[in-house]
Amino acid sequence: MVHFRRMRLSDLDRIYRDPEIRPLITTSYKGNSFAVIIEQEGDIIGGVSGYAVDNAAFVLTMVLKEVGEYSAYIDGLIRSLIHFLELDGLDLLLIKGDGDESLYSSIGFHKLHGTEKFLDKQKEQIQEAFQEGTIYWIDLRKFFAKHQK
Repeated sequence: MVHFRRMRLSDLDRIYRDPEIRPLITTSYKGNSFAVIIEQEGDIIGGVSGYAVDNAAFVLTMVLKEVGEYSAYIDGLIRSLIHFLELDGLDLLLIKGDGDESLYSSIGFHKLHGTEKFLDKQKEQIQEAFQEGTIYWIDLRKFFAKHQK
């Protein structure tokens, strides 16, 4: 059975001892950190971590061990993260794309073009978090409003 859940303090030792997933906890963050992990039959097989500033969350690390159905696990992980961040009262999630645009767009992410209204508040933080590459964003409240109809 696969579980997507928030990382607990008791998970730190197991994560640190596993070099494949260690980056989840060894990356330095500039705000309130968060982490969601994938647990399969008692083993932590991956996760996502980052930080939140004001009303925005920035994903900096996403790790998944070698498993079948990679896209399904990543999809579930991102959707779980969206759920937890929305419960925490955040409005915006930004993530650096890894080349799989179809995965992000199927969830509801948009490619950051630099003309979005929220950039007035978040531009400096986005530039600091993501030096280069394609950045995707999603409005967490609209994500849930869309799925409640």
